[in-house]
Amino acid sequence: MGNTASLDVGIAEESEEPVPQPIQFHTVEPRLIKNPFPSYEGFLIESLLTNGRGTGKVIRTEHLTPGNKNKALVQVYTYTSTQPVDGTYVVLQFNQSEKFFGAHKNKPDKLIVKKGGWDPDNAEDITTTADRRVFLLKPSQPGSSDVVFASRGSRRVITVFRNVQRFAELEDEGTGEAVEAQRYQLVIPHLRRAAAAEGSGGDFLEVVPSPSKPLDGADEELGCLE
Repeated sequence: MGNTASLDVGIAEESEEPVPQPIQFHTVEPRLIKNPFPSYEGFLIESLLTNGRGTGKVIRTEHLTPGNKNKALVQVYTYTSTQPVDGTYVVLQFNQSEKFFGAHKNKPDKLIVKKGGWDPDNAEDITTTADRRVFLLKPSQPGSSDVVFASRGSRRVITVFRNVQRFAELEDEGTGEAVEAQRYQLVIPHLRRAAAAEGSGGDFLEVVPSPSKPLDGADEELGCLE
């Protein structure tokens, strides 16, 4: 599968509507976001229509395959804060589609992904936790390697469901189907150089698939950096 990224995070103070804090861009690294628990196991990915177009909603996929592997790769932007916080502020962006994760403008419990219409446009220019794309990355409990993503540091965290076709939502931490539905690991992907299609530009890096469950026809090479 992959190495779980180890970020220096801790348990944060929680409130329903936290006071916005100033932040500054620090780093960006590619990751796969995986839920490791049996009933919710899989990687976060955008849901697609039958014509292949994105829905702007996130689901989990139980397998990485040659057809979806690059769609699951996420750029994780991290930020420093001028105020002490026991966690790490992050922004999540799908690498291929360039769509950002964020809370719906009028429905803060709805998780969306979209490319344009943000202010500022670039993640590097975000300077406040009031931005709907900002999440507080923190351990699910002290000493755990599992993390949760809290929208703008609130109690609303990214939550998946047993039904793989049900869209992920922002539910209160510790509620809903099960706490395991809200816990993730940041997996360092195994990347390799791939040739771009003729006329579409230069070579690029692609994810080596590593299904979380056996899948006929899938690339079985391990997706990790030893």
